[in-house]
Amino acid sequence: MKLELLFSGIGGQGVMRLGEILCDAAIKAGYLVTFSPFYGQEKRGGRTMCNIVISDEMESPIISEAQVMLIFDERSLTEYEHLLDPAGTLILNSSMIEKEPTAPCAQIDKVPFYDLAQKIGNTKTANMIALGYVLKYLPAIDYGVVEEEVKKTFAAKAKLIPLNVEALHTGYTYRA
Repeated sequence: MKLELLFSGIGGQGVMRLGEILCDAAIKAGYLVTFSPFYGQEKRGGRTMCNIVISDEMESPIISEAQVMLIFDERSLTEYEHLLDPAGTLILNSSMIEKEPTAPCAQIDKVPFYDLAQKIGNTKTANMIALGYVLKYLPAIDYGVVEEEVKKTFAAKAKLIPLNVEALHTGYTYRA
């Protein structure tokens, strides 16, 4: 099994955190994982992107074609959609993206991550909603393991755990 993922957005949207949580869960599931973060040159509001490869064997940390691509903003869509596998899934944050993708792909899911986060009371949880949604495309990664990683991630700020677990569940149960 080999799965290549690409997540991208603007610095501060939590793209790296959701990638790190997913990687930790995949390792606990027994897979070899590479995580390659990329940051824009800007100090604030710059482009962030991470490549994740989950596999049974050691693989290159750089993806060739993402089977699952999660995009939070239009500029990231423009910059990275060419890296999507034509048989892959493109997940767009429809709260911030109106542009239609031009790259061929098997499936496009438009999910209003920020609108959903606002409904549960905190737009900073949009990344956890996105993580929950992405899990639908990763049957080899158990939801319960990811939930435990979310709890571990926010252990230093325990009051944030229930909200982030709710956000994860919101994304996992959302139907595009």
